[in-house]
Amino acid sequence: MATTARTQIALREMTRADLSRVRRIEQTAYADAWPRTTFEAELRNQLAQYVVAIERPESVSDHDTPPASGPLRWLKRLLRLEPASDPIVGFFGVWFTVDQLHLVTLAVAPDYQRRGIAPRLLLECFSLALSAELRSIALEVRPSNKSAIALYEHFGFAQVGRLPSYYANDGEDALVMLTGDFEPAELRAHIERLRATHEERYGETFA
Repeated sequence: MATTARTQIALREMTRADLSRVRRIEQTAYADAWPRTTFEAELRNQLAQYVVAIERPESVSDHDTPPASGPLRWLKRLLRLEPASDPIVGFFGVWFTVDQLHLVTLAVAPDYQRRGIAPRLLLECFSLALSAELRSIALEVRPSNKSAIALYEHFGFAQVGRLPSYYANDGEDALVMLTGDFEPAELRAHIERLRATHEERYGETFA
């Protein structure tokens, strides 16, 4: 079978070995970037899941390897052999609560922005919500982050509140955004519509 020089964006679960690269991305994205200890605590949090996007030759795999979920996730975390040199180009973290998924953080490396990676990460967030039988997704975002707000609105988030002086480093408020209260079939259909739009715009590189 012939190989190709194209690359694809694949997803896998974040590990402690990723943290230096993840924090470099976060520090370029946010003035109030987390310290390493916060990420380490989050990776130990059994109600959280953190995922990285990596760039790799398309010939390595025909499809993304979805992050593990449930009890198998912890076994795979213990047994995973860390990939050697795949560039990390973005990441996100979520919390699983009783009735909704909470998107805690999402960032993409500057050189990889506007290439469909943030939408690809959001698609995975929606898939995680569906797998966990959660009906909605919530997040906080700075009012000044217009591009992020536009992306979230495209995915069906709406502004439902405002948290005064939420961000400690500069006192900026946070907008609270929430998706609709999906039934499982509605959420599945919503994901498929978003995925079709994404594939039409960005092509098979994001298999």
